Amino acid sequence: MPIAALRPEPLRGRVFRGTTAVQQGLLTRKQLRSSAWRRLRQDVHADAALEVTHRLLVSAVGLVLPYGVGFTGLGAAVLRGVPEVAGPRDPVEVVLPGGQRWHPGEGLLAAGSTGSTQRGGRSCT
Repeated sequence: MPIAALRPEPLRGRVFRGTTAVQQGLLTRKQLRSSAWRRLRQDVHADAALEVTHRLLVSAVGLVLPYGVGFTGLGAAVLRGVPEVAGPRDPVEVVLPGGQRWHPGEGLLAAGSTGSTQRGGRSCT
C-alpha cells in the first residue's frame, strides 16, 4: 500500500513558493514533487486539492511579480470579483512600468506602458 504524501497544515489549500516551504522545513524538495502538490510556475506550487482556476493562477503569478508590475485585463477583473470572466487557459495579464523588462514565462501576457507586449517571454508587436 502506497504511503500518503505529507501535506503540512500550513500549506493545505494554499499557493506557496517552493523554496520558502523547503527553507521553513515544511517539505523537502522530493516531497514538493509528490502528488500532494501542483507546480503552477517555477518555484510556485499549490495544494493539488485546489481547483485550477484563473484566480489561482493570478495568485501564483502574484508571488513572483517584480516590483511595480500590476495585473490588468482578465486578471484584474478576477481580482475585483467579476465571476467567470476568465478560465484557467486564459493568460494572466500584467502591465510593466515604462522601460522595465520581465520574462514572465508561459501563461502570461505582459504589456509595457510603451505598448510593447510579451507573451510567454517573447516580444510581440
